Amino acid sequence: MLPGKWARYGLALATSMWLSATPLVTAQPTSLAPNVIAPSGETSVIRNQLTMARKLEKQALEGVMAIPGDNSTHIDPTSLQAARDAYVLMRAARHGLNWRREARKFPDPILDLVFKRVEDAWNLSRTPVDRTGYGPVDYAQMSIRDMTQAIRLLDQALTLLQ
Repeated sequence: MLPGKWARYGLALATSMWLSATPLVTAQPTSLAPNVIAPSGETSVIRNQLTMARKLEKQALEGVMAIPGDNSTHIDPTSLQAARDAYVLMRAARHGLNWRREARKFPDPILDLVFKRVEDAWNLSRTPVDRTGYGPVDYAQMSIRDMTQAIRLLDQALTLLQ
């Protein structure tokens, strides 16, 4: 019995040492207050999150569109932060919508449409956040395409939520 006990302690020690040496994965850095990005199943909160996400995505899009076509400048940090904040807001709204979907006894096709559009916009909003390693021209082309589509999807979701 004693060797098994020591083996478990050894395994626990090895695991804790491995975890302390492994860098932790962090969420997207955001400049928004925690209460703004907290998921909620309330329609008004979801609508506010999506409205704010749309505004920030549009702000980020304008900054990306200002990148000259000659690779001479870097990505504007303010635009990048706006894109990150929009992504975080879409993620929170998506989470709240999913809670609402799971809480329903019967399917709601409108809620499913809203969820699908928010999920698609959320996935598209990853481009300007995750592709910063590309050259400014390639980054701008991909980001403009995906952010424009994400804004269209957010517009549709907001229209359906009313």
